[in-house]
Amino acid sequence: MRFVEVADVSEVPENGNKAFAVEGRSILICRAGAGIFAVENRCTHNFSELEGGRIRGHFLFCPMHGARFDLRDGSTAGALTKTPLCTFEVRESGGKIAIGLAD
Repeated sequence: MRFVEVADVSEVPENGNKAFAVEGRSILICRAGAGIFAVENRCTHNFSELEGGRIRGHFLFCPMHGARFDLRDGSTAGALTKTPLCTFEVRESGGKIAIGLAD
């Protein structure tokens, strides 16, 4: 696994999220009270973007229909979808956020 720098921590609002293009993929960086997380920016319910979705604790809610995902492992809660989100390992150092990508 290699780590790719994605953003400065200051670019992502507290208790918010922001999408970044990383090697042809849209990756959503989320700053929650439980830490910084990275997930694919695509809801597994209807394939809309997750950017702008509410964060409550370690859960992200899709802004379109409210599908709920656990940011720690991508798992779902509720009846809208059973397909988890793709998640990425995150490293934060010196105010920079990097995510792990498969080689």
